[in-house]
Amino acid sequence: MQAYVTPIASDEVSVVIIGERSKNAEFAQALESLPELRRRLEGAEINGRERGAVTSSRSLKDVQRGKVALLGDASGSVDAITGEGLRLGFQQAFALADAFQGGTLEKYQKAHRALQQRPLLVANLMVWLGRHAILRERVIQSFAAKPALFSKFLAYHVGEATPAELLSTGAALGWQLLAA
Repeated sequence: MQAYVTPIASDEVSVVIIGERSKNAEFAQALESLPELRRRLEGAEINGRERGAVTSSRSLKDVQRGKVALLGDASGSVDAITGEGLRLGFQQAFALADAFQGGTLEKYQKAHRALQQRPLLVANLMVWLGRHAILRERVIQSFAAKPALFSKFLAYHVGEATPAELLSTGAALGWQLLAA
C-alpha cells in the first residue's frame, strides 16, 4: 500500500491510498500502517468520500488501425506508482501529431511502443519490490547509504539515463546489497 498526499488548497489536501488489494487501500486501515501520516492528519475533517480504482500496467499490441489511433490510458497504461500518466499522454499526443504530419499512423505505433518501454520497466520493478518486503528494505537501506545510486535510478525513471546506465547502476546496487 502507498499513500500520495497532494495539497489542493491552503487548508485542504488530497490523500490517495493505492493497494494491490482493495482491503489494503481502505483509508482507516492505511492510516494505521502509516503513523506519521496519521499524526499529520490528526484533527482534520474529511471533506469527501472514500473511492477506489484499480491501478495496473497494461500494454496493447496495436494502438492504431486505419484512421483511428488511441492515446493516453485508452492506449495502455502504466501503474500509477510511477506518476507517468499525464506526461506519457502528452508525449503520445506529440508523437500522434508527428505521425499525422508524416501521413502514416504506423509511425505513431512505433513511437508509442518506444515511449511506453521505460515507464513499464520502472513500474514492473517498483511493483516487484513492493511484493518483496525484505529485498525492498535492503534496497531502501542501500539507497540511503549511497544516495548517488538512487539518483542514478531516478535519472533513468525521468528519461535522463540510458538502459545501459540503468544496467550498470543495477550492478552497483547488487554489489551494495551483497556488501550490506
